[in-house]
Amino acid sequence: MKLCTLIKLLNMKYSLLLFTFLLCYVGVAQRTPQERIKAFKIAYITEQLNLTTKEAQQFWPVYNTYEDNLDTVKAEERNLIQNLRQQFTAAELTDQKAGTYLDNFILLEEKKLSLRKSYLNALKKVIPNIKILKLIKAEADFNKRLVQQLRERRRNQRN
Repeated sequence: MKLCTLIKLLNMKYSLLLFTFLLCYVGVAQRTPQERIKAFKIAYITEQLNLTTKEAQQFWPVYNTYEDNLDTVKAEERNLIQNLRQQFTAAELTDQKAGTYLDNFILLEEKKLSLRKSYLNALKKVIPNIKILKLIKAEADFNKRLVQQLRERRRNQRN
């Protein structure tokens, strides 16, 4: 009796995983590259963390909020760097302006750190610590694969 229950649970888990991949794949074809990457990242994290239904319900809102907030800070950082590039191009950068840019850059770095700390503390309330470490590893692995694929595409385009 217990073996049958275990098999049913495994089948449900694999069915859910397969459904997630199919859903991502179908939605990927009609999206921008950034949206496709995000969909693949979600599928990859889902596979790597092997979350229970309860964990997933609590995890994804925390994760999505963090990603949205991080995107906002990164957009601020891109704007700061873009403004800095324009200043260098125009040769109008004084030491005082450089100090202001550095102070703003430090503030953005502190913002990212604070955001990361609150995110990790929030995750501790919804998933086990081992899964948080798996998440950190999964994100690093995903980013590494993404960079490798981009390099490969560039090599293929040159040849």
